[in-house]
Amino acid sequence: MGLHIAKKWLYLAGGALLIGNGLAIWQTREWGIDNFIALVLGNLCMLTAFIYLAFLYRTSQRISGWDEAKIHSTFRKTTILLGLAMLIVPFFFIVRVPFSAHDWDFFVIFRNTSFLHGRTFDHLPMTENQLLYFLRYPNNQLFGIIENTLFEGTTSNLSKIIWMTGLSSTLTSIALVAGSMSVRKLVSERMAIFYNLAAAGFLPFYVYGAQFYTDTASIPFVMLGLLFIIYAMKADKIKQQVIYWIIACLIIFAGYYIKPTVTFPLIAALCFMLLNRKWKTVLLVIPIAALSFMTAHITVDKIVSSDPTFSQKMNDRYNLPLVHWITMSFAPDNYSGGFDPNVLDYSEQFTSKAAKQEADIKLFEENVKKQGIPGILLQLGRKISYTWFNGDLRDFFYTFRHSNPILDHYFDWVGPQHPGNPTGYILLTAAQLMYWIFIVFFLWYEIYLSIFKKWKTFWFILALSIVGLTGFLLIWEANSRYLYNFAPVIITLALQGLLDFNQRKKRKGQSLVEGEENAISE
Repeated sequence: MGLHIAKKWLYLAGGALLIGNGLAIWQTREWGIDNFIALVLGNLCMLTAFIYLAFLYRTSQRISGWDEAKIHSTFRKTTILLGLAMLIVPFFFIVRVPFSAHDWDFFVIFRNTSFLHGRTFDHLPMTENQLLYFLRYPNNQLFGIIENTLFEGTTSNLSKIIWMTGLSSTLTSIALVAGSMSVRKLVSERMAIFYNLAAAGFLPFYVYGAQFYTDTASIPFVMLGLLFIIYAMKADKIKQQVIYWIIACLIIFAGYYIKPTVTFPLIAALCFMLLNRKWKTVLLVIPIAALSFMTAHITVDKIVSSDPTFSQKMNDRYNLPLVHWITMSFAPDNYSGGFDPNVLDYSEQFTSKAAKQEADIKLFEENVKKQGIPGILLQLGRKISYTWFNGDLRDFFYTFRHSNPILDHYFDWVGPQHPGNPTGYILLTAAQLMYWIFIVFFLWYEIYLSIFKKWKTFWFILALSIVGLTGFLLIWEANSRYLYNFAPVIITLALQGLLDFNQRKKRKGQSLVEGEENAISE
């Protein structure tokens, strides 16, 4: 049996290497010394990914036999190492600023706050990607104020990006450690060690960990919120429950104003309580959640309105309505379901938020009629593909380019129209995709079990959070980057799915052996 498994791994490794190298060679139009070096380094990345996956698979088979005496100390060591790795390694992926081949939100906010140096936003010119950007996208007003305040004392782009990388890596480190503590509370220290090992090998944590934007800023709110939800639901005393629920709700609604998807674990927990008829807990949580939301709303409103530029009048004039993102993602010519400049230009023709909303709804209805059910299903398929089939979560695309010369010379690339090294980029992307396929398969296997067979357990909350996120991204703008702040939850579910899958295979094998023995005895 061991030889058979080894052969399957070798076949998979050989096939992936063949496809990855074929794509890399095909996309490399001109060959130089950097491309040949990238070919070697890229293949080393792929081999490392194979070895890591094999290690995780073997770990899943042996986890139950680990020495109990060493479990606690190993948990502590691996958790500390995971936290330290997330604090240090992102500096290897530090982003080159203010350069950007595609001027997306991170670079726009960085450049504008560098210009402001703590001054109010009315000092920005009323032009594209300056003040108009913040007035169009109100979700970035709070984040822009935070970045403008935190880094107003930095004296250069280099010092600013170093401080930002330090903050971003700290937030991701907190999130991963909170994830480890959640798994320990939910299952055991043994399972938490397994989580630590798996999370340490997920490259987007390190790549995005070097980029302070809403994805990295919101990830600790997701994981700390989930941690205190688990603490609250496992607490025996009512006083502890109240305290934990207050902490959880305050964290979650503070994060909501950075990224609204932060609330999904709380919504999933309420669904779990309703499904399992935990009426007393529901009656306890709802007023706490309502008060926490009001507190967060008043606080955020006060912070944003403290800048005279973001007045109600200006927001009513320039804000894009929420329906804009839905209309944009379902535009017939928008093949990815992501950002669409044509829909943005259409919305900007109208002179108020209310007029924009009315026009966007009308355009959405026209597009739905034009596409029909087959067209909508095709668009949903494209959105699923763009969201879930990018194993790197588009990390090198959104952090392009890097200050590290190794990454810059051998791995940075975003497409044929831009400079870079397609050879290394494609092979590194393929290495990340292999790990992601492994995660996604066992993730959805566990989601199925948790929702339909384990709905009385806390796994239901984690599973429903990801189902909610998936449903939201089917309606909203599609982007694999939007999975990042739930990546620790995704990894946790995938690992439990792998363990459940192994148990199922083991039971199936035992039943086959018993069947053969019964047949022989008869």
